[in-house]
Amino acid sequence: MSSISTINFIPRQNRLRYIYWRQLHRQQRIFVIVIVLLLVFIYFGYRSHATEPANEQPHEYHRDEINKDKEAWQRKQKEESQAGKFKPQKQYFSNPTNERQIAVRDAMRHAWKAYRTYAWGYDELLPISKTPSPWFGLGLTIVDSIDTLYIMNMTEEYKEAREWIEKSFSCDSDSVDKFNSHFEITIRVLGGLLSTYHLSADDIFLQRAIELGDRLFINFNTPTRLPLAEINIKRKAASGYRWTSDSALSEVGTVQIEMRDLSRVSGEKKYEDAADKSAAVLHHQSKKDGLLPIFVSPLTGRSSGGVVSLGARGDSYYEYLLKQWLQTGQQRSTFWDDWIESMDGVRKHLWRLAYPDKLYFVGELMSMSTFSPKMDHLVCFLAGNMALGWSYKKDLTYLLDMAKDLTKTCYQTYAKQATGLSPEIAYFNTDPQSNEPTITVRDNDAHNLLRPELIESLYYMYFLTGDTIYQDWGWKIFQSFEKYTRQTDGYSSINDVRNPDNVRPRDKMESFFLAETLKYLYLLFDKKNLFPFDQWLFNTEAHPLPIYKN
Repeated sequence: MSSISTINFIPRQNRLRYIYWRQLHRQQRIFVIVIVLLLVFIYFGYRSHATEPANEQPHEYHRDEINKDKEAWQRKQKEESQAGKFKPQKQYFSNPTNERQIAVRDAMRHAWKAYRTYAWGYDELLPISKTPSPWFGLGLTIVDSIDTLYIMNMTEEYKEAREWIEKSFSCDSDSVDKFNSHFEITIRVLGGLLSTYHLSADDIFLQRAIELGDRLFINFNTPTRLPLAEINIKRKAASGYRWTSDSALSEVGTVQIEMRDLSRVSGEKKYEDAADKSAAVLHHQSKKDGLLPIFVSPLTGRSSGGVVSLGARGDSYYEYLLKQWLQTGQQRSTFWDDWIESMDGVRKHLWRLAYPDKLYFVGELMSMSTFSPKMDHLVCFLAGNMALGWSYKKDLTYLLDMAKDLTKTCYQTYAKQATGLSPEIAYFNTDPQSNEPTITVRDNDAHNLLRPELIESLYYMYFLTGDTIYQDWGWKIFQSFEKYTRQTDGYSSINDVRNPDNVRPRDKMESFFLAETLKYLYLLFDKKNLFPFDQWLFNTEAHPLPIYKN
């Protein structure tokens, strides 16, 4: 049947449409057909690709995506740098310059090798049992001590630590799904990332610092803007302690330097705002000649407890008053005013002479009034802190005098023990008529945790006075660490500094031994100060950060 005869059987309306279609130009029909076929091809091609498993994509694809992310980050950093952000210059360090430094670096290598062998990726090492110790779930020893590796020019160890931070450090892993100390994470982990960024100028450390800082920022969301005590990094949840609504003074007063520095390098003002608001709350507290009780509520802002101490729970609040003044270019006088007032308060209420050796020490107040002749080893940071303050106001000679006296006393807490190592806590005899020894160590306080505070002060005292006795004291302490705390693998805290025949290792190598103690020893034994005090400051975990002009 012909097409003409066929069309006669089609209804009129449809016949007209058919005639119209037949009259379309042949090329137009072909064009429409091609478009339809192309759309069908794209649709089925997309469905086929979308159902492919992700793990079957070629490695070249993943590398391209990573490179794109890296390029985007680099572009962002360049734009932010042009917008006025602080961009660090890479620092270079030579190999050890003398036998003492070589010995300290060998100790660092011994500690690192043990951690690398038995606890890699975990927070700390248990050197006796040769097992890892979890805490934060953030690879604490790696992040806390990587700047020590960098400063000691331990290139291979630094590279493997950097690779772990790039590939394995995560704020979203299951290992961080728990509440931990906001203060400890800030000073150890955030401080370590920021410090290594300033030393290496490597953007991976800034990336990780921002990731962590965004989580820590949550803790400042309180009525007073003082941070809560604990944080769950994974769940982005803040919390006070389960047993009390209060936090320690040091916990709320020793996070400002890190948050302020994060603002300077990221360009995000919110971190510094949080630091400033929390510092302002502490500034306006009612004080006893600059001194505060060791407990404060982040919910009400009120202090409590009546115990005044520059040891545990109080120490680094006073340390950061001076260092915030330095960090901000000496432009914020309230930090200096609060610090110098507190130093006068120490001299008035806590400064005593012990007999018969006539050693000056810093005690505590109970109920804001009753003196206790107890001094934690932690207080030994104060000598270096006072000497640093004196270096900016040299007419205040009493600061240097007190620093010298306290350094001597702290060294004697080492020298008077049979192991040459200090106890965690010492008690002093303030009665000149008593037959008691100048320093008494109680059974519960006889342990040594490999702490850095006296080594820190020796470092400041040597470079501010030039007196080599501080280096010699540091060397004797280092030799005692080597003799009594060095294990086959790593180093261990010990239980009894009084008994050289049975120190009873505690099976714990604190991350701060690598981050602080060995770092300060290494710096102490250098011919020159690798971190000039007018350019750098150390956070309370010995992570160097720059001093800004404003």
